[in-house]
Amino acid sequence: MEMKATNEANQTKRKKPVWLKWLIRLLLAYLLILAIILSATIIILLGTFVLVIVDTFTDVAGLQEFTETNLVPITNWLWNLFIWLIPGL
Repeated sequence: MEMKATNEANQTKRKKPVWLKWLIRLLLAYLLILAIILSATIIILLGTFVLVIVDTFTDVAGLQEFTETNLVPITNWLWNLFIWLIPGL
C-alpha cells in the first residue's frame, strides 16, 4: 500500500525542465567567475598597497619598480575584465 502512495506522490510531483537546470547552472557559473575575478583583484590590490607602504618606510627602489611593472597592470586588467563582464557598468 505504501508503494502505491509513493508512486502516486512521485507522479504528481513536477519535474524541473532541463533548460531551467542549465540556466541556473550557467548563472551560478557566471557569478562564480565574477567572484573569482573580483577576489583576485582585491588580493593583488592589497598586495600592491602593502608593497607601497613597505617601500615608503624602507626606501627600497626595487619594490616600487616591481609594483609598477607587474602588479598595477595585472590589477588594471582584472578590473577591466570584471567591468566588461557586468553589463551596464
